[in-house]
Amino acid sequence: MLELLSGAVNYNNALADLCLKNLLPDCNRIVDFGAGMGTLAEIFRQKNYETECIEKDGKLNNILKDKGFKTFSELNEYKKDEIRNLVSFNVFEHIEKDEDVFREVYVKLSKDGKFFLFLPAYKCLYSSFDKKLGHFRRYDRTELEDMLKNIGFKIEKSFYFDSIGFILAYIYKIINKNGTISEFNIKFYDRYLFKLSRLLDTIFCKIFGKNVVFVLSKK
Repeated sequence: MLELLSGAVNYNNALADLCLKNLLPDCNRIVDFGAGMGTLAEIFRQKNYETECIEKDGKLNNILKDKGFKTFSELNEYKKDEIRNLVSFNVFEHIEKDEDVFREVYVKLSKDGKFFLFLPAYKCLYSSFDKKLGHFRRYDRTELEDMLKNIGFKIEKSFYFDSIGFILAYIYKIINKNGTISEFNIKFYDRYLFKLSRLLDTIFCKIFGKNVVFVLSKK
């Protein structure tokens, strides 16, 4: 599935650009937590960012190393207050005890650091596709804001991403019960609908979207 999603070129480039606009401008080092096969990490590297990866899955960890990334298996391999730019894309929904890991992130993030967090939004969108991918949840924006604030994070920004994706994900949940998605559908959406979705996000980003974005720092 990661290989299929890596083919969404416009989507991935837009996500990377959005992320970079919300990180520390004076720091070209990025730590990608849950980097997968390195789709976003490769984009960061192409933009001359020194990118390090954290990936627990052994097979994916080896792929990242083969691509030349400095790669770790666990977040706790970093020191307290060490990371200035930390990013995470569609990772925490795979973690059963996500609050524990958010607390660990808080410890590792430097006092002036930025944490860019990208997650699947809306519990009502949870589908057979989420289940097949091993997702424990999709996120309610308000509930997650409360959790993050209680941990100690300052929420600098919070908004939705991919408004058309929300509509299609809801339709998908109703009509597709086996959790499959085709390469054709991904590339068609990426090429013909995603740019329109980003345009509509300028209107609806505070109301709904397939994903939710947080830009976080320490209080």
